[in-house]
Amino acid sequence: MKKRIHNIFVLLFAFSIFLNVVLYFDSDEPQVEEYDEKPFMLYPTDHSSLDFPLTYDVDLPQFRTFSPHGDNIFYADFVMRGTIADSFAKRYNTKLPQNIVKNIQEIVYFLNGFKIRFREGDALTFFYNEKTGEILYLKYKNSSARTVSEVYLFDAGNGSVYYTADGYALQPCITNGPFRGCPKVRFVYENNNLVPAFEVPANDEIHIPFLAKLMEFDQSRGFGGTMELIYSNYATRAFFRGLASINPSLKKNALYKEKAVIGKSGYIFSDKKSGVIYYLRKSDNSIVSPFTFHHTEGHQLSEKSMLNFQILRNFYSKASEYAKNFEKSYF
Repeated sequence: MKKRIHNIFVLLFAFSIFLNVVLYFDSDEPQVEEYDEKPFMLYPTDHSSLDFPLTYDVDLPQFRTFSPHGDNIFYADFVMRGTIADSFAKRYNTKLPQNIVKNIQEIVYFLNGFKIRFREGDALTFFYNEKTGEILYLKYKNSSARTVSEVYLFDAGNGSVYYTADGYALQPCITNGPFRGCPKVRFVYENNNLVPAFEVPANDEIHIPFLAKLMEFDQSRGFGGTMELIYSNYATRAFFRGLASINPSLKKNALYKEKAVIGKSGYIFSDKKSGVIYYLRKSDNSIVSPFTFHHTEGHQLSEKSMLNFQILRNFYSKASEYAKNFEKSYF
């Protein structure tokens, strides 16, 4: 009797295995495993992403996080040993995009006596958006003057502008120059020198700010109108490039009074943007910045904007602290 019961149990067990195998292979439904664990979240819902920065390729230990606008941004901190690009590459073993290098030069121009000049031992700390090519925050330590300057890209309602830590616009306005208003400045190459291009709208009138003698002028379809004058009372030559048109009544070697219209603004063909190149030279042929030659006036943020600006400053202060702690593990 016991043997018969044992045989029945063996047959039932074998049949159960056979039935499960058949059902498994005949089923058209995907097999789904169930887990009791909660789904993984990149950041806790009650924390800022800044508190939990994304981590990185072990071979490229460069801190990155999110800007206040949610953009992916990178951090860099190095001492100058050669060019900006070389110094960055030695630190991070990768190339810094040329537009970022140029943006740094444009900022330091206004922090360094209106000269784009770096010395070995100068230090740069900054956050940048590689996609847009913009520096969002920059700290510059001048090893010679022993000064530290901080600059922030901030929109007070009229477009993004660089401001110093005390809320003043990085670029001052020229009050007695050849352009209307206070156009922004970018820099373009001319004969291997970076020279200022004032971003005036196309076809704005350009006038001479002082009594001047017209030395040379030329209207070229390929390069736009060019002009050289001497400001008579200052023995300084003024150069204009990228004029859309030149006043047809102008004559070479003629003397013209202050406010005389010499032409209209056009486009800088080297970067295909509107504006006029304007710089000056001394008698020894050295370049003079318009911001050194002309009178300038600073512009400070309004009290209403200062609160948001302070929030932005605090953000980059905290972000820099995280970045420095991160880099301690690698450098």
